[in-house]
Amino acid sequence: MADGKGDAAATTGAGAEAPVGAGAGDGTETESMARGHSPASPAPVASGLRPCLWQLETELREQEVSEVSSLNYCRSFCQTLLQYASNKNASEHIVYLLEVYRLAIRSFASARPYLTTECEDVLLVLGRLVLSCFELLLSVSESELPCEAWVLFLQSLQESHDALLEFGNNNLQILVHVTKEGVWKNPVLLKILSQQPVETEEVNKLIAQEGPFFLQMRIKHLLKSNCIPQATALSKLCAESKEISNVSSFQQAYITCLCSILPNEDAIKEGIDSLLE
Repeated sequence: MADGKGDAAATTGAGAEAPVGAGAGDGTETESMARGHSPASPAPVASGLRPCLWQLETELREQEVSEVSSLNYCRSFCQTLLQYASNKNASEHIVYLLEVYRLAIRSFASARPYLTTECEDVLLVLGRLVLSCFELLLSVSESELPCEAWVLFLQSLQESHDALLEFGNNNLQILVHVTKEGVWKNPVLLKILSQQPVETEEVNKLIAQEGPFFLQMRIKHLLKSNCIPQATALSKLCAESKEISNVSSFQQAYITCLCSILPNEDAIKEGIDSLLE
């Protein structure tokens, strides 16, 4: 559908900076293991990113809403974000990357009235932005971040979500939910990771809430962080779920886990056979 410049005021809130609310509490031992590492010392704020994104939006506003202008904006937006997100040592500075994604999400929401979804890159870029941000959040411990940085991120995220909803885009809903609840603080998820009994209905609710892509990212993060028992438990439940249409990636993850923890080939084969029954 074509989107007009119509209610541009819907996104003005995405540019606000005043912090509201409060940061999340301390994490549990299970959460700490799942995150894999603690944030390094804060890096300098990505101050150069803000004017770059503003320049892109200014140029977009000066054009008619079209597939061409939307495509050009999306390509320039991705190039700019990649430049700052892949900055030297950026991966070591969680605070820096959090600010990069905060500014990027806010900027995209602000530019949304001037983009059309007739250009498929608009929703594609938004979806990838959400996935990349979620991947970062898996490693973030709110209690170890500067409170003002986390509060500002939460505020910008909520305001950007509200702005995008004006155009029927609820892509940020999952980020809003997990950051309010705590990225690793979902009660059902914690029960799974600590290998406690969990009801099928609880698992189904978690799957419906997060979806396969985000659960896959959790498992990959757990494997990368060498949390093999936790990754095994989560991948097995997902692989056995009837709520997921394609479970092949979860089956593969579970097999990878079995190969890491079981003593011999016979035990691994027995584990695989039980999964496929």
